[in-house]
Amino acid sequence: MALVERSRRLPQCSRCRGDLIMSAVMPQDDDHGWPIHLELCVSCDAGDVTRPAAGVLVQFFADGGGHDESRAQEGAQLLIEWTKEAMAAHGWYWQQGPPDQP
Repeated sequence: MALVERSRRLPQCSRCRGDLIMSAVMPQDDDHGWPIHLELCVSCDAGDVTRPAAGVLVQFFADGGGHDESRAQEGAQLLIEWTKEAMAAHGWYWQQGPPDQP
C-alpha cells in the first residue's frame, strides 16, 4: 500500500537547489541504500527534452491545470506518465496490478 503525505513545504531540488513542484520517495532504496526521490522542478524539467513527460506536467501546472477540476483526469494521466518516466531513469518500470488493485 502506498502512503501519500501532503506538505506545505517541499525539499529543494537536488539538481539546482530551486523550488520543487512535487517530490516523491520511492518505496525502495537505490543500489547504495539511499532513498530514491522523484522530483519535479520548474527550472530543471520545463525544457528538458530528455524528460518530456516532466516538461508536460510542469506546463500543466503552469497553465493552472492543478486548480481546474475539469482537468483532473488529464492531470492524473500526466502524473502517471511522469512517474513512469522518473522510475525508468532509475531502472524501474510500471507494472499494472491485478484488476482489483491499482
